[in-house]
Amino acid sequence: MTAPDFCLADTACEHMVADVPTARPETPVAQVIAALRGQHFACADTIFVTDAGGALQGIVRINDLFANGAACIAEIMEPEHEAVTADADQEAIAQLAIRLNMIAVPVVDDAGHLIGAVPPEALFRILREEHMEDLQRLAGIGAHEAGPEAALDAPLRDRFARRLPWLVFGLAASTIVTLVMIRFEEALQANVTVAFFVPALVYIAGAIGAQAVSVSVRGLSTQDVSIAALLRDEMAIGLAIGAALGLLAGGGVLAVFGDALLALAVGIAVLAGGAVSAVVGFALPWAFKRLGSDPAMGSGPVCTVIQDAASLLIYFGVVSALIL
Repeated sequence: MTAPDFCLADTACEHMVADVPTARPETPVAQVIAALRGQHFACADTIFVTDAGGALQGIVRINDLFANGAACIAEIMEPEHEAVTADADQEAIAQLAIRLNMIAVPVVDDAGHLIGAVPPEALFRILREEHMEDLQRLAGIGAHEAGPEAALDAPLRDRFARRLPWLVFGLAASTIVTLVMIRFEEALQANVTVAFFVPALVYIAGAIGAQAVSVSVRGLSTQDVSIAALLRDEMAIGLAIGAALGLLAGGGVLAVFGDALLALAVGIAVLAGGAVSAVVGFALPWAFKRLGSDPAMGSGPVCTVIQDAASLLIYFGVVSALIL
């Protein structure tokens, strides 16, 4: 087995090792164990079963190997096991390992011949890198070409340049929120108390949306989770959270200000804003992925603008209908 001469970054080829133990299906387990003695492999957590031509037939986990000394390899192997090619993206490799509870992921060529494996230490490294990248992108920080680890030690100018673009976008997009406030200027002048609750509504919308974004990004990274079911659940959770917070907020407004209509307006705005924020926060990463972008990239900053504008539109619309 030989690794490809050229490896693309963040692919199986970059992480794989070629020195792994192999066995034929018809070989007795005891013979395989004897052959392993005195050998040193780059990854010996899994025995990879191949035919005479080197095509991958299955795998045998090391604990199964030692627990079945009287059997032959074909009797204990996991047949037709899934594998990745050398150009497979590292995130897809980690997802496969998690889905199939794999210790090491086999790497094959286009003809299905085994050329190596991605060892467990590489899988841990991939998972950590992907996690750190998602955290940075959720915060609107551009990825570093040398990886998330390098981003922490990058020069100040580089870190500044990676953070600024999404924040500039957020500043420009925040004019939408300003236009909403201008649109309802008369409502604010007629009852200045209405403005007291704007910060709370914006915060609640952002907090609910941030939770939904996290659930969405995690769901999209797990292939065996139904996105439709998660969206339905997030809509229900958003309504439930909005109703609970709406009751608390409305009750507080009524107790402090004694204005039943204002309390009703705040309660309805929190309820509706919570539901909208949950849907937007969940759906936006999905839309990013459908467009071919990283689901986490910019979801935080973009969601914030949409949720703020939507919650204020709902609030001032309800206030205008009930109070003015």
